[in-house]
Amino acid sequence: MERVKLWFGPGGKEGYKWASNYQGSLVGLCRQPFCENCNLIERERLRGFRGGELEVELIPYRRPTFWKEEIFYLGHLVRVPEREVARAVGVDEGIEFDISRLNTLLLSTARGSVLIDPGVMGFNGDEFGFQKLISGRKIVATIVTHGHLDHWNHLNAVPSDAVFMSALTFQLISRHAAWQQDSRLVRALRKAQRVSPGEPVLLERDLPIQIETFPLPHSIPETMGLIIKGRKKRIVYLGDFKLTGVDAKTKAETISFLYQIAKEPVDLLSLNIINAHLEGFTPLEGVTIEAITNIIVRAKGRVIITSFSTNLERIRRIGEIAQIMGRPILFLGAGMVNAQGFLKLEAEEMTDAEKTVIFVTGCQAEENSALWRSVYELIPPLALRPTDTLIFSSRCIPGNEAVLRELITALRPKVGKIIVNARETEQVRLQGMEVEEAPVHVTGHEQKEGLRLVLEILRPKQILPWPQSSPQIEAFREIAGGIEILNEKNRVIEI
Repeated sequence: MERVKLWFGPGGKEGYKWASNYQGSLVGLCRQPFCENCNLIERERLRGFRGGELEVELIPYRRPTFWKEEIFYLGHLVRVPEREVARAVGVDEGIEFDISRLNTLLLSTARGSVLIDPGVMGFNGDEFGFQKLISGRKIVATIVTHGHLDHWNHLNAVPSDAVFMSALTFQLISRHAAWQQDSRLVRALRKAQRVSPGEPVLLERDLPIQIETFPLPHSIPETMGLIIKGRKKRIVYLGDFKLTGVDAKTKAETISFLYQIAKEPVDLLSLNIINAHLEGFTPLEGVTIEAITNIIVRAKGRVIITSFSTNLERIRRIGEIAQIMGRPILFLGAGMVNAQGFLKLEAEEMTDAEKTVIFVTGCQAEENSALWRSVYELIPPLALRPTDTLIFSSRCIPGNEAVLRELITALRPKVGKIIVNARETEQVRLQGMEVEEAPVHVTGHEQKEGLRLVLEILRPKQILPWPQSSPQIEAFREIAGGIEILNEKNRVIEI
């Protein structure tokens, strides 16, 4: 038997209460009452377990399928790490959200409804509007299009028969459920079915809706758009998206697929317009990678990078670049440690090396994040140095300016250099603090010319854009021309 440490989340249709993955194969946690291979004393310590890391011994099994034999594992419990026994409520550091107060869309039929993205803004969200939206509805399926918190943070309140999401989204929500000890969210995840972008959503046979998914670039991997076909309407749901990823190839692929969608009429287009007032197309993620690489190359001391911990592709590429340059990498804060686990990057133990590149949580000045604690705690997780270069590879979420300015003010005398993204100095009011600007962050949302191109390609009869706040909605009305724009409060679509 092979002994490993694996992260276990709620099991799904496989029949296991807790399940994991090892080298691409399913691992189910053994629950046999008197199993000779399990440490039964340790099993008693699982009372109240909500998901987390367990040490197990794996026994492989084979089961025949129509095409080939399939390998799966039974995990026999060896040890429950102490941190999983009496877990304090964690901090969901760095999971990105936007100014959209409500991200939910409900597709209604005579036989039941399908709910898309059951989430609201992290602060000042329209929770009442969400509850009103689902009240009295027979929700037969829920779809989560990506892993950002404001697209699923009310999943625990949805009485849904089935839930569809990608594997990464499932992992992110599972870890949140474990941190928060949220038993209702764990129960919702037990209904989860994994869908990879590009695969259809298989609903109940008698539900008169067909739903296809397709991959979309965003600031988190495995984001999916939806093509929804009902008896009354054909809807394209783009939600949170941009046209391009790291390089121009992703832009060409996305635009090409939109042309394929446009071969049939689009009755309704639903999309986020948070950047409709910003000129041009959203830049390539590669611009940010290059800018941060240039900073690392020139830095004499350590480079500390704080960003949204769900920006996994950026973290992976910068981590690999640092390693190529012979710099050790380190991850601090729960969100960043999780990112490292998802990306399987080899990190150092805590090191004093002068050339270390350190990824930390706290880009929004979240209380108890690694960066916040490094400033305000007597025994900080990271002792800051005058030779350090600190990069905020993020944007300030609107409404968060005051707390972020307070943190940067406290940081300024502790480090040699602070670099923020373009226009952040003005937004956060950092003038006079000797803070530098560089293109160290790219948004996950498409800008004005990209949105204009999407409308030209899809030619929808109606549009449901959000957020309909100023200056976004005025800019988008100019883009849309004469196309009918639905009020964003109209989140129930008869299909």
